[in-house]
Amino acid sequence: MALSEERLKELASRMAKAMEAEVHSDRPRLRLVKPQPPPRGMDDLMRESHCKMIRHFRRRWGYPMQMIIDQAVFGLAGIEQLDDEALIQLHKDMERAQECMLDGVSFEDAGLLRYRY
Repeated sequence: MALSEERLKELASRMAKAMEAEVHSDRPRLRLVKPQPPPRGMDDLMRESHCKMIRHFRRRWGYPMQMIIDQAVFGLAGIEQLDDEALIQLHKDMERAQECMLDGVSFEDAGLLRYRY
């Protein structure tokens, strides 16, 4: 069963009009949305735990520990503004600083004091 040329032109014209109507319609269109991965990072409880330990080191060891904190938060209002990685690094540095104080090693010798200028 063969279609005449006029019939093919009519069908093509109708299809073109239908496609044009779809393009200009106000109907919502469906599209593929890729799922977003869950945000990585610490939850509030974990952040607060790191902050508590940092404060504990500061209370226990005093001013020398404050120097470590001050260099980590340079330009910020406090430890709460540190991003996750910087907060973890500060906690590690303070644990290392505690070991240095117990062993009598200076922070400069341990590489804990960094100069940013």
